[in-house]
Amino acid sequence: GTPNPHIYKDYSLPTDIPIVTYIGRLDAEKHLSVLVDAFIKVLGQTKAHLLVVGDGTDADNLRHQVRYAGIEDKVTFTGRVSDDDLVELHRVGTVYVMPSPAELQSIATLEAMASGQPIVAVDAGALKELCQDGVNGVLCEQDDVDQIADGIMKILSDKSLRQQYSEASIRIAKTHDINHTLDEFLAIYDQVMQ
Repeated sequence: GTPNPHIYKDYSLPTDIPIVTYIGRLDAEKHLSVLVDAFIKVLGQTKAHLLVVGDGTDADNLRHQVRYAGIEDKVTFTGRVSDDDLVELHRVGTVYVMPSPAELQSIATLEAMASGQPIVAVDAGALKELCQDGVNGVLCEQDDVDQIADGIMKILSDKSLRQQYSEASIRIAKTHDINHTLDEFLAIYDQVMQ
């Protein structure tokens, strides 16, 4: 769905350039400094904005990294947000990036996919089930800044690929949806009980 226009105003987000999004906890095990480094490389090639939603122990380090790189006007840190805003913020992104190798079951990535985001993720944990390389996004080696930057660029620079990945993300998210899994289970249960 299209995001509510107020969300751009509320968080001072640009409406005319692509938005690279991360939503989740800002903790060291999420490897978000790698995302910031990759985003700096992306900025060398195209106009873009980085949206980081959430809070955590690594937030200050990340803000410092952004300030040090001189890209404060190209990055938005929202801190904690309401559930309603979270839904809207999931819709504003052009591409969702999950640099964390520690994802057992990445609800945030699934939400981003259900919102129609192409994904750039590291080839670790449960992410390779969600981010299928060349289907709905790009899988990268853990902590490979160049690869993550290239993955983001690939998606930002190709509108038809973006559309294709977006549709695939929605399709894959549906098969991973908790409710869907439950429905499937109940359908099997029904058959067994006939």
